[in-house]
Amino acid sequence: MSQTLELPDDVYEALVKVARDGGLTPAEWLAINLHTSAVDIQERPLPDLLNDLIGLVDSTEAQSTHQTAFSTALAEKFRKQGLRIP
Repeated sequence: MSQTLELPDDVYEALVKVARDGGLTPAEWLAINLHTSAVDIQERPLPDLLNDLIGLVDSTEAQSTHQTAFSTALAEKFRKQGLRIP
């Protein structure tokens, strides 16, 4: 089933930007961040999830806060298994 949701333009544009920055569609971003299973990000091919990681690793940083589609999918998988990432 599909539903329509009306959002103010500025909210929609922010949603599109944050989703795009993470390599996701707005629906995927919402599903992951709302912890629903409506969109299964694991159905996406692994190269698509890894694409935005190329050249991203900086070993001089103790911890990176840059979220990617891959890290988001991994965190969601851990969450479904009852594991928590600190």
